[in-house]
Amino acid sequence: MISGVVFVLKENFTNFYRTFSIARYEILADMRDSKLGLFWNFASPIIQVFTYWFVFGYVFQRKDIGDIPYIVWMLGGMCVWFFINPCITEGCSAIYSKVDIVTKMKFPVSILPLVVVFKKLFDHVCFMVIVVIVFAVFGYYPNVYWFGLLYYLLCAIIFAFSLSLTTSVLTMLARDVRKFITSIMRMLFYMTPILWEVTRLPHWLQRIISCNPIYYIVQGYRDCFFYHEGFTAYAWSMGWFWGVTIFLFLMGSYFMYRFKTRIIDLL
Repeated sequence: MISGVVFVLKENFTNFYRTFSIARYEILADMRDSKLGLFWNFASPIIQVFTYWFVFGYVFQRKDIGDIPYIVWMLGGMCVWFFINPCITEGCSAIYSKVDIVTKMKFPVSILPLVVVFKKLFDHVCFMVIVVIVFAVFGYYPNVYWFGLLYYLLCAIIFAFSLSLTTSVLTMLARDVRKFITSIMRMLFYMTPILWEVTRLPHWLQRIISCNPIYYIVQGYRDCFFYHEGFTAYAWSMGWFWGVTIFLFLMGSYFMYRFKTRIIDLL
């Protein structure tokens, strides 16, 4: 397992610029395929956010969370989901989708999950621009606590990369893995307190929900935006998050190292 970790870390660090270049090329390629280009990086999340707000905030008349307007509170969680969900679902096919490249040349396969993360990071930056504008309209302006977002963004990147390392290899072994992960992510969207407040649940159930690694990042973003309680306020969730993330990274590195000579055969 140690050999796998060293292999993955070395391959990703030595090919970091290549990873960034591939992600940039794919972003530009997507823009060239559309006449409106960059417009859709902003329009698509705005449409989705408006839809969720209309259904949950207007139709179901969700009340403000304390003194925080519901639309603002919801955006504080949605910005995490819109980043990490496509990282995970598309990360499953990170290797399989590049079959033409992998089978025709010697290629550092373990960087492909990180390519997906970098590509979606651009969309996340675009969405954060929307978040800052909406927050400013409601009187929430950037402050020193927002620097904590850098830590939680790093958490999201590491978690998505670690999970994709594992699922991208498993998808080569069984194509059903991607369908399974996609279904699980649909379920997690509603089971993760993004559109509803976790305090509505009994204490024991809140404990279980707080073990969700994605919720740790969601509550971290909201803490930087609204609550300013600091990292120590989420020690329980932090422990579970890093425990699960490290486990996934170890497993992903092991799978990647074990099957590195059989990848072409598996594809």
